[in-house]
Amino acid sequence: MKNTIATLLILLSLTTYAQLSITDTTKSKAIEPITIVGDKARSMPGSGEYIKTQKLEKLNQTNINNVLRIIPGVNIRDEEGFGLRPNIGLRGTPVNRSAKITVMEDGILIAPAPYADPSAYYFPTFARMQGVEVLKGSSQIKYGPYTIGGALNLISTAIPETFRGHAQVSHGSFGTNQQRVWIGDSHKNFDYVFEINRLASNGFKEIDNGGNTGFDRRDFMGKLRWHTASNAKTPQLVTLKFINSNEAGNETYLGLTYQDYRANPLRRYAATQKDKLDLNHSHVSIMHTILPCRGMTISTSAYYANTFRDWARVNSVEGQGLNNIVSDPNAYQTAYMVMTGNANGNIEFQSAARTYFSQGVQTNAQYLINKKNVTHKLQLGARYHIDNADRYATRSTYAMNNGTMILTSAGIRGNAENQIRKAQSVASYFNYDFYYRGLRVSPGVRHERINFAFDNYGNNDYARLGTTLKSATNTMNILLPGVGVNYDINKRMNVFGGAHKGFSPPGMPSVTTNTEQAKVETSINYELGYRFENKGLNAQVVGFYNDYDNILGSDNVSGGGAGTGNMFNAGKAIIEGMEVNLTYNVLLKKKAASELRLPICIAYTYTDAKFGETYKNAGGDWGAGTITKGDLIPFITPQLLTASVGIDHHKFNVTLIGRYTGTTRIKPGQSEEIIPGEFIKYNEVTAIAEFLIIDVSANFTLSEYFSAFTTVNNITNSNAIVANLPQGYRPNIPLSYILGLKANF
Repeated sequence: MKNTIATLLILLSLTTYAQLSITDTTKSKAIEPITIVGDKARSMPGSGEYIKTQKLEKLNQTNINNVLRIIPGVNIRDEEGFGLRPNIGLRGTPVNRSAKITVMEDGILIAPAPYADPSAYYFPTFARMQGVEVLKGSSQIKYGPYTIGGALNLISTAIPETFRGHAQVSHGSFGTNQQRVWIGDSHKNFDYVFEINRLASNGFKEIDNGGNTGFDRRDFMGKLRWHTASNAKTPQLVTLKFINSNEAGNETYLGLTYQDYRANPLRRYAATQKDKLDLNHSHVSIMHTILPCRGMTISTSAYYANTFRDWARVNSVEGQGLNNIVSDPNAYQTAYMVMTGNANGNIEFQSAARTYFSQGVQTNAQYLINKKNVTHKLQLGARYHIDNADRYATRSTYAMNNGTMILTSAGIRGNAENQIRKAQSVASYFNYDFYYRGLRVSPGVRHERINFAFDNYGNNDYARLGTTLKSATNTMNILLPGVGVNYDINKRMNVFGGAHKGFSPPGMPSVTTNTEQAKVETSINYELGYRFENKGLNAQVVGFYNDYDNILGSDNVSGGGAGTGNMFNAGKAIIEGMEVNLTYNVLLKKKAASELRLPICIAYTYTDAKFGETYKNAGGDWGAGTITKGDLIPFITPQLLTASVGIDHHKFNVTLIGRYTGTTRIKPGQSEEIIPGEFIKYNEVTAIAEFLIIDVSANFTLSEYFSAFTTVNNITNSNAIVANLPQGYRPNIPLSYILGLKANF
């Protein structure tokens, strides 16, 4: 107990927290939003991208997938069409449930259990975000634990400097609708903002015999801030933030066979009529920032989050696994007929209830020293974090009777999964920035100590008496050095580069003798980049090379595996590529009353990802069998391109944006890709074909306080296959529109 208290006291004096800076040391209320990149992207010794509020307001997207694609180096797999549970990877990391990137909201880890069970089944409501930041390269070592691909920080609505409010309402295709209201103000010593969001839809898919395929997500956020007077000798502030989010989603893991997809890509089988996600998330954090002396800022946060998620869904039909049926419906004709509601039979239904919590304390001390042409910035941070995943899965039996599912045998809680996953971490870092004229050198080091504990009670010990308990623990320490360099050639051009050791935790320890213990995932990552800015033209080109000593695979149902959640060693790998980002704001007409601009944006990513040695695959997301050195790593798209063109006027703006996703391999290999086709068996398919989705958004100023907007998604009504996971082929959202009004007061 004494050691724990001592650790907490040390942490309170030293964050892997995004830096809060006070822009005027004499006014403690003048605070920037919690940003990592912000407007500092040009001076960073690594790749950093910041999507501002103005850009988000132009796009009017509630789907984060459609926004993140304008950043090069981001790989995304669509799933349910609305971006509620995005699958995001950075620089070749696996995309499944965003489990291999560091996801934050306002600088705090936001995945339900980022160490013990990192799959992000809860993802913050993107509709309430005012900014998005993506960190890649050596700049991210302060923001672990996942430091190979990068970090994603979502910036929530900030407290306004004066009384302000915003209201938004929209409605569109498939009954999709949104209501958003926030109001806030700043006073002499007390500031606040409160926000309510609701996003709902009837869904665009069509269940055999009818039914709702949509969702209803509701979200409430509040921030309360106390600060010292503007003339205080020692400026400081305390911010309390709280969030409650809940969702009822009629969503399924089950996709379609190729033949059924071709006949109707929006179809859902009758066996999915009971599939439903029940989600509730609560978060509270308190942050203290103080300027104890000139040049020093210390920010400390304590946080707690609780997430409950129960995804109930069809698990098997007539004793056959869903992947088997979807792969070859002719071989499993009886099961297929029951699955589609055209025959009577038995369905095994699984409720996967999981309760997560995470809590911790994190702090960052920054000291800035200015001496003539030389500036030194020292940053020291630490975080003490605990998270836990309590997993119950219960299987029951339903009878398919004339297309309707009827419960015939309710399972006992935990008869399919009954386990607890725990993790405890102490992370710290030191970073030193040296500035001399146009040169910035930033060496740093990160340390992670993690304790894992896994308790598997077995599927018959419903009361958790421990009669068949299997337990295992694992402790790891790792040191992660890195260095970044940025040099301004002149006012228009600079070059940057860096190298750092990347890391991902190895997941739960093994409790069986026939399962190899997963080792940590490590790599040495390099990048070299060039930036150019001049008269509205901004360009950035980056090359990256990630040399894995041990890449980890995983086994999750959401990724096409069996669902054990195990990680497994896959040995050496090389992931390399190039990122190009180009924006050009063309001035068409220069006149104070009618200035007209033509913004053009291009984001391109090339990624080459290959296994570096031959080994026997343990199964999971990459399938079974031998993987050969030089095989392409699945689910990493080699070619990604997003391009947009718009018209900006002080009265209106219109943006046309196209997102191209190249052919994506879904199985390891080196042979020519085989894409889905009429006479090609499911198990012979090795890749998903390329596709292009085009959207358009527009905003119109009606008065000083009111504006109207519209967004049309997939204007060509493309029905491309966007994924073959979790179980079968899945469509993108078809041609759809949203019309809405905004009020600012």
